[in-house]
Amino acid sequence: MMDETGVVIGTDEEMCEAFNEYFASVFTVEDTTAIPTPVQVWRLSCEDALSEIKLDLGVVESRLDKLREDKSMGADELSPRLLKQIKEEIKTPILQIWKKSLDEGIIPRDWKLANVSPIHKKGSRNSAANYRPVSLTSQVCKLLESVVKDAIVSHLEENGLIYDSQHGFRRGKSCLSNIISYLDRATRLMDEGEQCDAVYLDFAKAFDKVPIERLLRKIECHGITGKLLNWIGEWLRGREQRVRIRGA
Repeated sequence: MMDETGVVIGTDEEMCEAFNEYFASVFTVEDTTAIPTPVQVWRLSCEDALSEIKLDLGVVESRLDKLREDKSMGADELSPRLLKQIKEEIKTPILQIWKKSLDEGIIPRDWKLANVSPIHKKGSRNSAANYRPVSLTSQVCKLLESVVKDAIVSHLEENGLIYDSQHGFRRGKSCLSNIISYLDRATRLMDEGEQCDAVYLDFAKAFDKVPIERLLRKIECHGITGKLLNWIGEWLRGREQRVRIRGA
């Protein structure tokens, strides 16, 4: 439990409840009564949009081969080590499950459930606000997520739907390339005697506060539609979490 100052006290079970209550409190409760219309970025035909993903045994095998055995298992209790050891036996069932999930837009409940481990990041260890929630989810689902992510990134890159100024989460770009680009522009302006102003922004708990329905509309405006859009919406909605501390 937490006292009136936000300090976590009590048994492991009570601490789990306190952490879970705090982590859940930061999520955005989205107002869906007046969602703004995003800019229509996709200009090509509907036939050229990304609406489904083609899967085969080769895709499943390659993803299983890339599993890191030191990663933790999710709520389904299937460890990466086990999945790699029985790869030949499970690759066909996994392919069938993935295809059915994408075709029907249905996500198994185990895939939506996260075991959350509180990781201390700064300040007093007795305050829940000083911990970062690390979500451990199904490895089988995370492999499918990586397939979906690669397909989306390829679609965005090949169709020029991402600004060159975007450095995060892009192949061949990073914080370093961002800094170099910024310094090049700033020093050039200074050499030319021009004014150079910089504004630094940081979003607190950014991923916890993403409004889902607004995100889905922006995704659709980038040419991601049909079965894939339905799957992403189902993947985002109705997720559950539980905090785990020393087995409690």
